[in-house]
Amino acid sequence: MAWLGVAALLGSYAYLASNPRALHQWLAPYSPSTRNSWWLQTPADVEVLIGKAQAGDQEMVAPTVHANIRELIARLQAKGVRVLISGNVTDGAAGVWDPGVAEVRIKPSAVALGSNILVEILAHESAHVAQSCRAGGLGRNSEPMGIQVFPAERLKDQLNSPLYRGHVPTKVIELEAFTVGTNPPWAIKLLDHYCKG
Repeated sequence: MAWLGVAALLGSYAYLASNPRALHQWLAPYSPSTRNSWWLQTPADVEVLIGKAQAGDQEMVAPTVHANIRELIARLQAKGVRVLISGNVTDGAAGVWDPGVAEVRIKPSAVALGSNILVEILAHESAHVAQSCRAGGLGRNSEPMGIQVFPAERLKDQLNSPLYRGHVPTKVIELEAFTVGTNPPWAIKLLDHYCKG
């Protein structure tokens, strides 16, 4: 009987060694990005997040905004993406999609800007997740989806920020994400279309 335990352990190690994505997901809760972060795991976490965003609302917010926040987080989680509120975000950005660990991280200071900003950030980062799925899966870098976008002139301030300056392929990816960010229900549809998990 003891050999069953050893065989199961060896089988687990063999699976993890042959599937680096599974190993990465297994170790993700212990990654540096998780330190000092709030991992949204339950509906209660999402409701507390919405409460924090509401504290920053300067005007009345349509009920659909909070419904879209709930739905975007639920869809991301269902696709295998961890959603964190974390200071571990690129300087100058409000959020980041990290395909290496399948995480969307949003700065706490961005949450404090209110519900409308939060849902826009979630939709923007969800577009990047869909771009990765289009490129072959959550662990892949973003690739353009070929969707209709706003004229680049409309988003020139964002696209010319130090984050994206001079790198045309990145600007294409970001133009799609900024466009989707203005339409959260579209982000949900893109996630469902490109991320089959």
